[in-house]
Amino acid sequence: MNVRGWLIAAAILVLALGALHAVEVTPPEADEPNVDIETCDSLPSYDYERMAARVEEIKGTQLERNVSMCVEREEGGIDTTPNQGQFARIGEPGLSFFGLDVTPNSRVRSSLGHTSVSLNGGPVEIFLANESVVENVSWISYEGLVAHELSDASRIPAEIPDDVPRNEQATPPQTTDGLLSQQALANGVSLYVADRYVERYGGHLNVSVLDANESNWKRRVVQSAYSSGYRYSVQTNQRSIPETSTPNSTAQILHPNREIDVVRLPERPNLSIDSVEHVKSDRVGELFLRGTFRTNGVSAERAAAAAAGWTNDRLDHYRADNSTVVSWRVTWQNASERAEFVETYDAVYDYERVEAIREVDCGEPGRYLSASQNAVTVLQCGG
Repeated sequence: MNVRGWLIAAAILVLALGALHAVEVTPPEADEPNVDIETCDSLPSYDYERMAARVEEIKGTQLERNVSMCVEREEGGIDTTPNQGQFARIGEPGLSFFGLDVTPNSRVRSSLGHTSVSLNGGPVEIFLANESVVENVSWISYEGLVAHELSDASRIPAEIPDDVPRNEQATPPQTTDGLLSQQALANGVSLYVADRYVERYGGHLNVSVLDANESNWKRRVVQSAYSSGYRYSVQTNQRSIPETSTPNSTAQILHPNREIDVVRLPERPNLSIDSVEHVKSDRVGELFLRGTFRTNGVSAERAAAAAAGWTNDRLDHYRADNSTVVSWRVTWQNASERAEFVETYDAVYDYERVEAIREVDCGEPGRYLSASQNAVTVLQCGG
């Protein structure tokens, strides 16, 4: 072979090695999850291992527990409407204060998924509505539902070591606003991951449908949390949940481009009531306030505008003899935001205007409102 032939052969060999090297370094399509996935025969015939691996790839995190997935026995789906736990700190006096239905549900509904998990290890158990139920749901496909539940399962940590002291495992008391913001972020990220999944691999997802009107105040607030969390995730490109940037209020979820740092509750109002016993404190937050207005007949646009200037609030329960007392102090960005809120509040609630809450002795049931430059304090004396 002449020199030219050797050069051509060498060039071909280099190209071949280069191509081989390119094949070796190109990552294969994800087809195996990080953990074991067990499914029952009643589920649609998907490749759930590959679905889990794809979710891990899209989200950028891995499942830390094995997964057991099956169809719920109830034919019409299962009711996973969040229980009173999310609003437990508000309590019945607080819900009555806002004019909300204190019963867990105001109507029967079917839901699509439920996750059960042990705090000390074991698989994540996912129960899904059967395929015929999901086929009649316009806003999500079964593929999207599975991706959403797997994404949600990927944030559940592995088993807590036995040698960790119990007081370190306990979570500190949280406000309603904090619980809703956590739920908005977690479910918003999962919906975002599901949206990326169906966009890439098929199916459909339409989160905007979650904003539809709903008579149940609990479902309205939770749907708003889901859709707001989704929008937040899209705007901030959230796929996982960085511990350092977790929002601590729903206002941060609703306004991702606005600086809102909610650290501590406002001061408790000065009351002139004798023999009053303080029971609990809570923060309800902007998203809950929006839902409250909507439940009381305010339009979505007006409710959002009236709540948009929220910067902090504090709800307190008291016992006084055989009656209950609830005080609520809300702070606003400025006087105009405060005035817009009062105008909307005035259209919903009957109250007496007073110069200062400390002037009220709560001798009889009633609602009283006092406004300052950028704060509003409401006191309700119960029977």
